Amino acid sequence: MLAAAASWPIRNARSSGVIAAMAAFTVTALQTMPPEDLLHGLAIFLPALEAALPALLFAIVRDEERHMLGPVFALLLWGGVAFAAMWLLVAITLAGIDAYVRLGAPPVFQTMP
Repeated sequence: MLAAAASWPIRNARSSGVIAAMAAFTVTALQTMPPEDLLHGLAIFLPALEAALPALLFAIVRDEERHMLGPVFALLLWGGVAFAAMWLLVAITLAGIDAYVRLGAPPVFQTMP
């Protein structure tokens, strides 16, 4: 049982890479862009989750066959691409919210009095 659990990340390297990317992105994003309130935190976390879940589903499907360059390369490739996709989607979301406010619309991140 322990050997099967220990070998899961190697047998499912693509899924492990996406899961590791989500964990690394969450830690990195919350340290570099600390949210002021819950709504701002959700504007960071939800787009990242939106990028990670489809990547994880594709990774699970692709984990059925071996990667031609080995499990370490698969983990790094899928993790790196998933991390970049999460970062890009969060940046686009925050830029869209900022443009929304700069063009005169009511602010999205408004604290209650």
